[in-house]
Amino acid sequence: MSKESYLFEAGMHEERLALVAQKTRGVTIEWGARGVFEGIEGARRTMVDIENGFKKFHAQLMKKAFPEVNFPDETSGMLETSLIGTLVIEIAGDGKTARGVWMSLMAALGTEHGKEKPVAVWVWWKSAVDFVKEDGEWRIWHYLKNPLFATPYSKDWVENSLNMPPIPTPGTGKPLLSGHGGNPDRLTTKLYDPYRITRIPKLQPEPPEPYETFDMTTSYCF
Repeated sequence: MSKESYLFEAGMHEERLALVAQKTRGVTIEWGARGVFEGIEGARRTMVDIENGFKKFHAQLMKKAFPEVNFPDETSGMLETSLIGTLVIEIAGDGKTARGVWMSLMAALGTEHGKEKPVAVWVWWKSAVDFVKEDGEWRIWHYLKNPLFATPYSKDWVENSLNMPPIPTPGTGKPLLSGHGGNPDRLTTKLYDPYRITRIPKLQPEPPEPYETFDMTTSYCF
């Protein structure tokens, strides 16, 4: 997971995809409200295609915001860097699968549709992953990642939460995040309750407990 984070910061999305299970059926990748992407091809659409598409949006906005600058590459100025920690990992008694949860703080340069200029943002993420062992190597099998809060650097998360739009019911309604596309295989199934002044702290995701063999009914993303 640390390697995945380093590769993400470097924009090495094909290399990130190589960390996903290649031979095991049932791969699912679900980040925020992008939807659920299934199988290795679905993983490619969200982990590679969507991220590469962001480069075009980024380049267009950077040129618009800084017309006097000669940018050497479409990725010039991109920043999505994460500090991950608080890991809890359990390996199955049979040694075939594992489960883990993480929290991470991301500093990013936001360049999205509708923005007039790039914006520095903080995002606090919570991740939950089921792993499977393939040819002696651990691979990402089910990957669920949701924000606890996302706020511009110029605002604190309390102030930002006061005007936050309603969170759609998972599996219905419009996506929480706009402009991601990617043709998900299914609508979002799980959204954590993001920070608001009325939010009650919750154990989301639940840290894994010791287990003998994998049970799909307890999967973090299915």
